[in-house]
Amino acid sequence: MKSRFPKIFAISFGLLFTVVYLAGIFTSAQFVWTDRLFQMRPASVKPADPRLVLLAVDDETGKKYGFPLPRAVYAQALDKLKALGVKTVAFDVLFFETRPGDAELAAATRRFGRVVHLFSQQVDSFEKMGVQVKNQLPVPVLQKATKYFGHPDVSHLMNSDGHLRTFQLVHAGAADPFHSNLGGVTLVAAALSAFQDRPVEDVLAQYGTDESALNFRLPRTWLRHEKRDEGLKKNDKNLKNLDELDSPYRHISMLDLLSGQLSADEKKALHGGLVMIGSTALGYYDHYPTPFSESAPGAEFHLNTLDNLLNGDPMTFAPLWQTVLAILAAVALTYVLLYFSPAVGAGLAAAALAGWFAAALWLFRRGMIVEFVPPAVALLTSYLVLTVHRVLTEGAEKKAIKGLFGQFVSPEVVEQLAADPSKVKLGGEKRDMTVFFLDIAHFTNISEKMDPEALIQFLNKYLSRLSHVIHEHHGTIDKYIGDCIMAFWNAPLVNKDHRLDAVLAALECQQAIAELNKSLEPGMPEIPAVRIGINSGFVTVGLTGSEKKLQYTVIGDDVNLASRLEGANKFFGSKIIISESAHEGCKDRVASRTLGRVRVVGKDTPIRIYEPIAEKGKLSAEWSKALPVYEEGIAAFDAAKYEAALAAFQKFAELLPEDGPGQLYLARCQEYAVLPPDATWEGVFNLTAK
Repeated sequence: MKSRFPKIFAISFGLLFTVVYLAGIFTSAQFVWTDRLFQMRPASVKPADPRLVLLAVDDETGKKYGFPLPRAVYAQALDKLKALGVKTVAFDVLFFETRPGDAELAAATRRFGRVVHLFSQQVDSFEKMGVQVKNQLPVPVLQKATKYFGHPDVSHLMNSDGHLRTFQLVHAGAADPFHSNLGGVTLVAAALSAFQDRPVEDVLAQYGTDESALNFRLPRTWLRHEKRDEGLKKNDKNLKNLDELDSPYRHISMLDLLSGQLSADEKKALHGGLVMIGSTALGYYDHYPTPFSESAPGAEFHLNTLDNLLNGDPMTFAPLWQTVLAILAAVALTYVLLYFSPAVGAGLAAAALAGWFAAALWLFRRGMIVEFVPPAVALLTSYLVLTVHRVLTEGAEKKAIKGLFGQFVSPEVVEQLAADPSKVKLGGEKRDMTVFFLDIAHFTNISEKMDPEALIQFLNKYLSRLSHVIHEHHGTIDKYIGDCIMAFWNAPLVNKDHRLDAVLAALECQQAIAELNKSLEPGMPEIPAVRIGINSGFVTVGLTGSEKKLQYTVIGDDVNLASRLEGANKFFGSKIIISESAHEGCKDRVASRTLGRVRVVGKDTPIRIYEPIAEKGKLSAEWSKALPVYEEGIAAFDAAKYEAALAAFQKFAELLPEDGPGQLYLARCQEYAVLPPDATWEGVFNLTAK
């Protein structure tokens, strides 16, 4: 019986794996995979928006002006940016404590107009009252100087590995004194409001407040401080000593801005753009890893978010149900692959995995993040388990098949069955088959003259040779019953020529007996003949017996008829008798003669029987002369022309004087020529013995 383990495993594993997936076990692996997909993107994808620039408070700026940078310096920067045509400035810098220069910064903010400042929170703990959240606001003069305020905190979006991969325009957990009805409006939302010159409510209505996936832009190499040294040319050997920066967005040093060292390209980039002012000096900025960098300034995260929204291409996540469906489909596929050969199954599994990868990559490049890892792991794990189970069970199955059929069919057939156990249908089934019975004539007399040990050796020798003939002609040996062999054709392997193969095996068995009799050891008796009965028809084939002992066998009326035909050889003096059904399948290849119509024991309906003589083209000279004479006699006998039949069989007896059926018909013709049977005779021989 087929193991139920694959089906039970596929169902239970699919459900269990889904639960494991929903528990978040694969989250970290999926993070790594998604980062890898960003790294694999071709350089031809959409570049970073050139309107977005980071004005960097870098190490060089700090060396000149000191840290923290004086607020008057920021005021100067605002005026410089306004003069260059910058449209919006967003500060990623906190101005919460009162310091010199606040008034100058506020004045510059008012002059510029579209300037975004930050507010934040401070969490205080109290022993009895628990947690209290306090707003941290810009200094009062800045609050009055602009209408754009945003929350910079993104800690609630941070993944377990410290990466930021999503964004949200409203921080639901932030108390917002500037937008009381909207929650904590983020720095990005406020910057969009300023850049597009419309209320923040409209911005949120357009872009939504749900968490979205960040579409990371590919970095490019920027040359910093390119114009700082007068007369520096790109082919100058000192150019290689200048600092280079890999970033999606242009970094412009605040020192270059304040000192008037901007290149024409940098001035062009600033005109009409949105500038984020933030620190990039080592130790003076918040930083996060990205798919392209272990440490990127937090200001770049805000710029990337702005880029996605301005260009309408943030990433989307595939729905959860689709991932669950993909997991279940992957497990189901591994179960279906069991119906293919191991080589084909492995190829299809590899193709499915490659197809899933291609689909995930294709969707990713069109803006959708598909969770590739869980379905892929589900497919590989399930396929591995079911393949190991298949190897183990098929090994046991092959061993069982070899043990079951090894003694009944040829080694070649055993190997075919072991290679493809699906060819074996062990349950009972009705099938058109040919059944063969062989019995050694006069074996009782032979056995009485031999001691037991010699008898067994003698019997084994003959049965081994005859069994070999049956196997060579694709037969299956059902059982040995003393000196009798029972065999059948067309099971367990399908054999369309089972009638012909059985008859050819019978003819060769007769030749094998003659050869064995010529090579007997001294003292060993000859076997005078073997009697064979063959019948074809629909019988039931399958395993019968007890739980501990099973036999692959055939049962049915047509099996019994084959046994009766073997016994009918005694009456006719023939060696092989086949039924008309068996004769139909071999008459084009085998020369046969009719023995007449008989009614065997246990059957009311008479049947016509035949004796195969030899393959066509291989008749001996004697039979080539005698067979036409025999057929002439049979035709006259069937026509009740007994004198003509007598003459024919007398002539046949001269050619083959020891032929059993010839002698039978000669005796009947002699009798019927003198005293014909009455009119009630049907021309049927009624056999009274099995």
